[in-house]
Amino acid sequence: MLWMGDLRELEPTFGVPIAYRLKLASEDGLRSIPLSVGDTLVFRPTGTLRCVACGRRVKKLYQHGYCFPCVRTLAECDLCIVKPHQCHFHLGTCRDAGFAAEHCMVPHYVYVAWSSGFKVGITRKGRQLKRWMDQGAVEAAVIAEVPDRKTAGDLEVHIAQWMTDKTDWRKMLADEAGPDRPLAEVAREVQASIAESYRPYLVADLRPERLAYPREPGFRIALHSLALTSDQPVGGVIRGIKGQYLLFDDGVFHVKRWAGHEVVAEHCASSCSAEVGAN
Repeated sequence: MLWMGDLRELEPTFGVPIAYRLKLASEDGLRSIPLSVGDTLVFRPTGTLRCVACGRRVKKLYQHGYCFPCVRTLAECDLCIVKPHQCHFHLGTCRDAGFAAEHCMVPHYVYVAWSSGFKVGITRKGRQLKRWMDQGAVEAAVIAEVPDRKTAGDLEVHIAQWMTDKTDWRKMLADEAGPDRPLAEVAREVQASIAESYRPYLVADLRPERLAYPREPGFRIALHSLALTSDQPVGGVIRGIKGQYLLFDDGVFHVKRWAGHEVVAEHCASSCSAEVGAN
């Protein structure tokens, strides 16, 4: 099947393994296409770029699909989104008080996960599975519940003094073994190490969640990042999916990185992949 539209991030659904859908935006709405290992998926860029927020056609996109005016004005593009400890709502300079009320001034979780190694992170309460799936975590556990995003960011920065808050995408994609220590054990060590002022937020019942990603057995990943930078097609047979990455024979494609880029997507389920490849 041929589909045309602007790329959006992959949509994961928790399961064993996690199920993924490709989303394409067009004038007809948002199309959602189920993906599986063994399917053939080829993207052919048209060269058209549209902002994922306002839909304006532009020459350049920023921050995973936004035009420059939206980057400068939208609350979801402010610096405090990636650095929540720098929240400035209390200073009266928030870009959108309504956005803050819905996304920031609500309970948040601080968690420990294994992606490319043990890391600390934060997410809104109730969205933890989505966050862990997008990061490619293979195991994660909530260690604290705090009242708002800034407090979560402050605690994350505190823990990041001795545990990374970053994910190395190459290690994350290459890793199939998972943690080298029980995650619950590491999470308890983190809880025992935090400052007294944060201890009222700690959760007593640690419940590590394991996540499994679809991947062809024995597939040796090529850690080469594929790009939509010319009129050349990108893709092939899907060998695996993890986080926001599609794994192909000749490299990996970070779907969210190319949000807003219009493509013609040729998709065929595994039963017809040989026919599509021949074309």
